[in-house]
Amino acid sequence: MKRINTNTKLPRKLNVLVMGGSVTMGVVCHINPVTSATGKYSRRNCAWPGRLGYFFSQLFLGYELIDLHTLALGGTNTESGITMWDYSLLPGDVPYPDIVINAYATNDMHYNSVQDAIAKNISLHTSVLQLSQEFIRQVLTPKAGCRHAPPLLIYLDDYLGNEQNEIMTTLLSPQVINLMSGYYGIASMSYGDAVRDIVYGDTKEWWFSSHWYEKGTYDRAVHPHMGMHISMIWVVAFNLMNLVTTYCSLPPAVDLSSTKQSTIRHRIHHSGVEGISKGVWDYGYKSSKLNGLPTLRYSKQLEGGPRQKPRGIPPPLTESLSLEHVTQLWQDDSNANANLWKTNDECKSLGQINDDNIGHESLPKPCIYSWVANLERRLDNPQRITDKIKPYITSNEGWSAADDNNKLGWVPSSGIGSKFTLEFKKISQPIRAVTWMIMRSYGEKWEGSMLRVEVSSGDTIMAKQDIEGTHNKKTSETYNIKMKLDGDGVSIGSDVKITFELVGGATFKISGMAICDH
Repeated sequence: MKRINTNTKLPRKLNVLVMGGSVTMGVVCHINPVTSATGKYSRRNCAWPGRLGYFFSQLFLGYELIDLHTLALGGTNTESGITMWDYSLLPGDVPYPDIVINAYATNDMHYNSVQDAIAKNISLHTSVLQLSQEFIRQVLTPKAGCRHAPPLLIYLDDYLGNEQNEIMTTLLSPQVINLMSGYYGIASMSYGDAVRDIVYGDTKEWWFSSHWYEKGTYDRAVHPHMGMHISMIWVVAFNLMNLVTTYCSLPPAVDLSSTKQSTIRHRIHHSGVEGISKGVWDYGYKSSKLNGLPTLRYSKQLEGGPRQKPRGIPPPLTESLSLEHVTQLWQDDSNANANLWKTNDECKSLGQINDDNIGHESLPKPCIYSWVANLERRLDNPQRITDKIKPYITSNEGWSAADDNNKLGWVPSSGIGSKFTLEFKKISQPIRAVTWMIMRSYGEKWEGSMLRVEVSSGDTIMAKQDIEGTHNKKTSETYNIKMKLDGDGVSIGSDVKITFELVGGATFKISGMAICDH
């Protein structure tokens, strides 16, 4: 194989962001038929994203052409992913991605997600569809026009579990992903479809799925072992390479997209339509000796062809969306948000981008303060959580960072009445909402757990809410609690005080905070 000329100026690295839960983290990945349960791999090195980065490095002869970043947190699903993307809760060393891979499928189908759907009086299918659509629309809508064009979004169906015993129900995830992929024009790939026949041919195997019979009888098992993570490399690598080679083999296209750039992200996702000129489609017919097509005898413009499609994304997919109104709704939304959908040439003519700064900036930060335990590599132990919170604490009676059962967070230690206050002086951005990531659990220790949160500015209380820390599920999981502030929120230059007090039960756990402009 020919090596790359070392004198050749290589393009900047392609930034790929993988978002997911505990499967993406690599929980129990070290378990395999060869070694014991005390394998040499750490979770993240064993998990498929880490392996994929090494695979591509070797494929490209040792050249690091791809930066693969993993944003994975156990117990989170697409709902948490929506919050993370909306508030730009990416670690500081993670750049704005060219490609985003949603790998939450297993947790979207998890028992906990089923219980959440039941509590909302909706079906699991409706829940997965709603969350997927909200995530897709967030990622595909530019955060700041020219500076942050949408990444290429890929949905990865990694679910091959037994959270449901009925096979038809387990197939809800790929059904929704295929539906969203076809409507929004995003990419999708499925590990489940690649190995489903092998697993269903012998449901006692545990190379490609979880070990459902590990205790001798059939039981729920969430996390697949090392075999799945090794297999996943080939599924993801094949689909990514197929995506690139398919695009590169297409004939040149006229660039009519809003954000086409000189990266794979934009070339694949916003490639334009062959044969369009000034908004008129000539049906792709090109006479030439090369492809053997003759010159048309008549020069009359054919009628009934489609116009150039609107620049924005299609309207939300709902049961009431009709063929009669979809075009007008799409056009109206694109016109109303035209500032977000400028073309590459328009952005360059305005001096907002150039070939050197495209894709290098971080996501806009809508929050004056935010953190999520274990999400950032520098927030993985109690001391680092303490260091993150301490600069803003003005009083503290019995709260501290703790890591029990691998569940890191900020917890009370003095029972009812434990109280602490955060204060932010002369804020540089408006605050209209505060969001807390909390852990709810079960059992005697958590019985009656209740936290009172009060947000104030000066003598005005802007928001107040009591938040439960317990639920009736036999598991611990993360919830996102969003509190909107009264009126227009707190304006720039004002002070903000937030008080937390345990008013019920013996314990509580805060696993993340986001104090933001929306």
